Amino acid sequence: MFSQPEDRENYKYPTDGLLQVCGVVKAHEMREPPHLDVHREKALLVIKNGLATGTTVGRANGLYSFTRVYTEGEAALTSIETAILPYDKQHGPFSANGDSGAIILDRSGRIVALLTGGAGTHNEVDVTYGTPYWWLEGQIKTAFPDCHLYPAVD
Repeated sequence: MFSQPEDRENYKYPTDGLLQVCGVVKAHEMREPPHLDVHREKALLVIKNGLATGTTVGRANGLYSFTRVYTEGEAALTSIETAILPYDKQHGPFSANGDSGAIILDRSGRIVALLTGGAGTHNEVDVTYGTPYWWLEGQIKTAFPDCHLYPAVD
């Protein structure tokens, strides 16, 4: 997750080795990622722990796609999806069947997306799709204005 030394400068590794989930990656950060990958290109590096594939690392590409469900010609539901790509070809796919519902985090523990599905053949091309949490959180708070989505943990 820290392919460039300058990205590690202010990072504090958790003493218990567990990444604390706190905060949300906003839309502008997904479009203008703060991290550098192994090629020194800007990237939003992400991590998830899914039931099928365990802990994997990937890259959010910052592009959005609108998904609509139609019932009798009318748009009943609309969602936003973003693509997550594997970190590289050596580490395999970012997700597989059975990982749906996993939370995708950035390396500081902020929520990036909720894993919703994938596409491609796992031995050559793999794309994972997730609903960006900044959007999902707005939808939840509209429907349940008094909810507390992530209380602080001591």
